[in-house]
Amino acid sequence: MKLLAIATTLTAIGLAMPALAVQYDLPFKGQNFTDNEKIYTRDHAVTTSQQYGYDFSGRRYDFDNSRWTSVNTTLAVYDAAPTNNKHTIYSKSVYAMRAGRVVGCWRNAPENPRPKLSADSDVTRPWLHADFKAGLIPGGGNMLWVEHDDGSRMLYAHMIPGSIGQDLCPHNASLFPAPKGRNSEFIYVGVEPAQQAVISKGQYLGRVGNSGSSTGPHLHVHLQNSSGVGQPISFSRGIATVPDNTKPYGGPWVRFAGSAIPAGPQLIWAPRTVSSRYARHAVKAEAYQSLFTHLSDSGFKPSWLDGYNVSGNVFYNMVWQPSNIGWRSYHGRSSASYQAVFNDAIADGFVPVHVDSHITGSGPRYSVIFEKKALATLARHNLSYAQHVQVMEQAKDLGMRPVSVSVVSSGGERRYTTLYHKHPVGSWTLSSQLSSAAYQNKVLTEEAAGRRPIYVTSYMHQGDVNYSAVFAQLPLKTWEARHGQSSATYQNNFNMLGGQGFAIDVVSGIDGLNVHRFAAIWTK
Repeated sequence: MKLLAIATTLTAIGLAMPALAVQYDLPFKGQNFTDNEKIYTRDHAVTTSQQYGYDFSGRRYDFDNSRWTSVNTTLAVYDAAPTNNKHTIYSKSVYAMRAGRVVGCWRNAPENPRPKLSADSDVTRPWLHADFKAGLIPGGGNMLWVEHDDGSRMLYAHMIPGSIGQDLCPHNASLFPAPKGRNSEFIYVGVEPAQQAVISKGQYLGRVGNSGSSTGPHLHVHLQNSSGVGQPISFSRGIATVPDNTKPYGGPWVRFAGSAIPAGPQLIWAPRTVSSRYARHAVKAEAYQSLFTHLSDSGFKPSWLDGYNVSGNVFYNMVWQPSNIGWRSYHGRSSASYQAVFNDAIADGFVPVHVDSHITGSGPRYSVIFEKKALATLARHNLSYAQHVQVMEQAKDLGMRPVSVSVVSSGGERRYTTLYHKHPVGSWTLSSQLSSAAYQNKVLTEEAAGRRPIYVTSYMHQGDVNYSAVFAQLPLKTWEARHGQSSATYQNNFNMLGGQGFAIDVVSGIDGLNVHRFAAIWTK
């Protein structure tokens, strides 16, 4: 399948409706959900004010039972004691979808004691809090009404008691002093102008709960104009897919930027906050495409992509950075397919900035990252060692330096996939057949010569671990390098060095081993 993402020209796909001038963020952030957790929503009940609203709950993929579920435990455990905190969405942070000011709110209403079960009676509604049924709690429970500069208002409802800060809502009572009438399910409790908090887009508001008129943990949002008529919500980012129990990683994911969420039941993957680096290791090949779509939608672009094979299964290591240029990326391509997308990218004005190869049961596979810019490059794949040496000498004659020198062991010989750029790095060296001990010695001798590792990959050849590494004088940076790390050791080093201000540049898995082992380079 073709993997294409041009960050500057991604097409908005979603529910067809009139384009709106204002675009809203989703009220959640991707970093607050694990890989197998997603937001869930479906068509909302049609009322005048809420006709374009959403009830956001959550789904978790249960690998043991091969299905998407709303709870974070087994159904047997949940049914034996159905509590709010067993729901996937419960206590997830809620963020402002647009800047505005808080004109109405409630924050300390007690929570409904448990979610509704299918056997509960709609007449007695035992899951609802007694004080809500007595008219002493607003229908929205703990909620915020946020007014925007055009006079429209967004309601965020049903949050956990106390999770909305007093700086946002000055009403501290748990219950109304006397029952209020129920002309509207969401009773409006105003805030005096002098106490109206100003909020910014993306600001933390509270946590998803089950307060007010609610059958279970979820966040209700809807937008209405100054006359109380519901308005469609156009989102700035986000991807959606129809839930399918046979697809633990979702897909096909549809990007709905510039539009509403597609109609019907949908799993939603909210974008994560863009940071200077986002790195992952040991991502299963079958999970990679979904993660790729999520990260590109979030505003990242890949800077490093490393495929490797463990016991016949393919995994990927990756590093992403903020997207600031047009780009494309492809992974797991056959030689012919790789060459085809390579030719297309060059014809469209893109240049390769990273190449990689790994082994599979069907032969070598190739991955590549392109950026749209002017840069002299020399790229080749599936080379013998002798051909690799010839290309390296050609690159030297052209004043180029090595960027990627990926090696796989195939058919009893080493096959090379290489990339050279015309970009100054001072003096450099390249070694592609280093044992683990030789690599360690090479790092030390190169450091003594004033060069640091800028690239490393690893592979098995004739039963031995080999490293391919490039060392260069420039750019001058403080660096750390580790190799032969287990997944846990790598993660510990990643956390430790990250705490010291280092950013990950390179993470490579040993291609062809029967356990996960990683080499990595950090800089600052």
